[in-house]
Amino acid sequence: MSARPHFSIARIPVRVEPVFFVISTLWGLTYLELGLDVVGVWVLASFISILVHELGHGLALKVLGEPSAIVLHGFGGVTVSNRRGGLSKARSVFVSVAGSLTAMVLLWLPSRTYIGMASASGSLYDMPKMLYYGVEFLAFQNLWWSVLNLLPIRPLDGGNVTAELFGIHAARRISIGAAILGGVAALITGSNYATFFLLFLAYNNWQEIRMERGGDGPDVFAVEAPAVAPQRAKLRAAPGIAPVAVLPLPDPALVQQMAWTALRDGDTAAARRLVVGLGPAADPYLLATMSLIDGEPQAFDLFEIAYVAAPGGPPNLVATETLARAGAAEALARRLLDRSDGRGRDGASSLQTHLHYAGHFAQAAAVGEAVYAADPASAAQTAFEVACSWSQAGAVDKAVDWLGRAADAGFRAASLVDGEPDLALVRQDPCWASLRVRLI
Repeated sequence: MSARPHFSIARIPVRVEPVFFVISTLWGLTYLELGLDVVGVWVLASFISILVHELGHGLALKVLGEPSAIVLHGFGGVTVSNRRGGLSKARSVFVSVAGSLTAMVLLWLPSRTYIGMASASGSLYDMPKMLYYGVEFLAFQNLWWSVLNLLPIRPLDGGNVTAELFGIHAARRISIGAAILGGVAALITGSNYATFFLLFLAYNNWQEIRMERGGDGPDVFAVEAPAVAPQRAKLRAAPGIAPVAVLPLPDPALVQQMAWTALRDGDTAAARRLVVGLGPAADPYLLATMSLIDGEPQAFDLFEIAYVAAPGGPPNLVATETLARAGAAEALARRLLDRSDGRGRDGASSLQTHLHYAGHFAQAAAVGEAVYAADPASAAQTAFEVACSWSQAGAVDKAVDWLGRAADAGFRAASLVDGEPDLALVRQDPCWASLRVRLI
C-alpha cells in the first residue's frame, strides 16, 4: 500500500484510504429512504467530523513539538507519531483527549447552538434540506462519537489513556471487558453494527494477549502512515497512537427525528422503514402516528398509551396534524377523558393546545369543550383557551360565550385579553365592552 499523503493541514500529512468512503457510505445507507443526497451529506459530515477529531490529536502533538500524521481508514481515523512514546504520561493523556475536545468545541457546540436557535425561532424545519441534515449529523457525530472514543477500549482515546495509566498489559484486559460489556449493551438496544465493532475490538485485544504470551511484541492496530518529517516510516500503534474515531450506528433519537421529518414531508414510505428499523426503541407517538396513517385498528390504543405515558404530548406537531386530518382528534380526546383512572385528562389538554398551535381551531375548540366538561384542574383557563380557538375559527358568538364562561369561573385578566391576538374578533364584537368589565 502506498503511504503517500493526499494533502496536509498545518503541515500535518493526511492520507484518506478509499475504504473510508466505502464504510461511511454503508453506514449512511440507513438514510437511503430520505434520498441519496442525504447519504452523501452523512458521508461528508463523517469526513469532516473524523478529520477534525484527528486534527485535534495532531495539533496537540504539534504544540508539544512532536511530528504526526493522520490516516482516515475503514474504521474511522488514526493519528500517529513515531516519537510519541517519549512523552510524559500527562502529555500523552492530553494528546488522547484533545481529539474529542476539539470535535465538541469546533463542531458539536456550534451545530447544537444553531439547532437550538432555529428550533426556538420556529425555523428549524424551514431550513434547506441539505443544511438541516448536515447540521443534525454534525451535532450527533461530534457528541456521541467523542463520548464513545473515551471508553477504556484500545485503540480508542480512553483505551490509550488506560494504557498510559495502568500499562499496556492491563489496558488490553480492561479493553476486552469494556468492549464485551459495551457489545452486550449495544445488542440489547438493537445496535448490531456497534455490537460487531466492539466485539471486533475485544477479539483483537485478545489476539494481542495471545501473541504476547508467545513472546511477540504484538500490535494488531498498526497503521501504515504518510511520511512524517523527511522520511517515510511505518508507524505502529503501541503504546499509544491517537485513537480510532469509530462509526457507530446512528442514534435512535436521530433516526426518530428523521422519521418525523419524512412524515412531515409526506414521505410515508421512508418514515415507515425508519420506524421498522427502530423496533421497540421507536417513540410511542411515532408508532401511533404511523399506525393511524396505515389505517390500523390499534392506532387509537397506541395514541392512548402515548398520551398516558407522556401527557405533555408528542415532540412536534406532526402527530397532531395527522389526527386532525383524519378527523380523529375529538374522538381520541373523549377516549382519554373517559378513562376511569383520570390519567387521560392531561393528555387531552395537551392535544387541545397542540391542535390550536397547528391551526386546527375548530377541532381544538371541540376538544377543549370536552376537557371543560370533564371538570379540569382549571376550568377558567380551559374556557379561556376554548374562547381563543373559537375566535380564530371565526365563530365569534361561541368565543364570546366561552369567554363569559371563563369570567364566571374566575378568569380575571382583562389586560391580557386586551392584547391577545387570538381574540381580535371578540374585541370587535358589540358585547366586548360589557364582557371586559367581567374580566377585571
